[in-house]
Amino acid sequence: MSAARRLIVVTSRYPFGTQEAYLNTELAELKKYFERIAIVSVRPPASPRRHAVPHGVEVLSWPLFNWELLRRAAVAFATRPRAVLRALGQTFVSHDPGRVKNISVTLKALALAQWAMENDFDHIHSYWISTPATVAMIAATVSGVAWSSTAHRWDIYERNAFDVKERSASFVRTISSRGTIDLADRMPALHGRILQLRLGTVVPAAPVSSSSLNAEFRIVCPAALVPVKGHTDLFAAIAQMRRSGIPVRCILCGTGPLRTLLEDAVARLGLQDVVEFAGFVPQETLHDWYRAGRFAALVLASRDSGELAMEGIPSALVEAMAFGLPVVATDSGSVRELLDPQCGLLVKAEDPTELARALTDVYRDPEGAKTRARQAYQRVASEHDVCTQMRKFATALVRKE
Repeated sequence: MSAARRLIVVTSRYPFGTQEAYLNTELAELKKYFERIAIVSVRPPASPRRHAVPHGVEVLSWPLFNWELLRRAAVAFATRPRAVLRALGQTFVSHDPGRVKNISVTLKALALAQWAMENDFDHIHSYWISTPATVAMIAATVSGVAWSSTAHRWDIYERNAFDVKERSASFVRTISSRGTIDLADRMPALHGRILQLRLGTVVPAAPVSSSSLNAEFRIVCPAALVPVKGHTDLFAAIAQMRRSGIPVRCILCGTGPLRTLLEDAVARLGLQDVVEFAGFVPQETLHDWYRAGRFAALVLASRDSGELAMEGIPSALVEAMAFGLPVVATDSGSVRELLDPQCGLLVKAEDPTELARALTDVYRDPEGAKTRARQAYQRVASEHDVCTQMRKFATALVRKE
């Protein structure tokens, strides 16, 4: 690529809160292709906790409403009144769901348009094709620049103003084959403007050695404490393993609204000395644990409860495989696109007995688990290396319209 460009990235909450950690990795690599990158989250939460933003990436810490945003929106209207009316008009005549949510982010979108014009940005990309894409679309329409989006999982099925967004997006990135097929069905006017490009991760030069069979079978579950992650199924599986005499210990890395309920579930099963709630663990700390061989396996017990409650391709799973950590996961959403019997153990969702059997297999046959982990490392290196993925992504972002 030749000329450097200026890119705005609209997120759901990143870098605030605890989710979307994969953006640390992708933005750090993407920064190499742009002279300036700025991030704005749609709804930064009240929590002050933040991810470590890559060096050189700017963060716009904007709420949904304040007087400064109102001033910027007024300037945008005064500067380009027709563009503002066109952007708002096309958004609110959509026959698809999302009108109330989209109204709530309008002020921020108009303020972002003014800021983009003031600072000479020339592309806006959203992660998630729900309200972040609404902000990107309105801001791009008003400022006269191109916009695009990454579609993940539930946002494909929410269909937020798809009949409008499909007309003006320069492209939409999907991260799985299932997502590509389902998005094409829901946004038929996109035609050749769907780019399937899997999440990128840093791939070490060689897989690390995970912990072997010893006095404790230590596993990790890096997942938000929300219903789709299936923690109670995991607890039931752990209880079965304990009854079989396996010295399992599970570290839960994540936060979420279910923490109190999940702590109660652990207590009812008598697993307080077995299951540890570690809370939010920064991505770099988790990776250090993988390098140190702290765990014998990673487990995800995600449920598959319809289009709005399933996995895409979990970044936590991709990252663990990149480090050569044995993985066990449930067949939810697009997980089977990443995991097969050669590189990990994939079991039926919401079946604690099957999950317990798979984890027991890793415990009883650590060499077999390591063989699968080496295959998993090779798969991630060939399909998810962040350098390759972000080079392709940057090419799409800087392509002339």
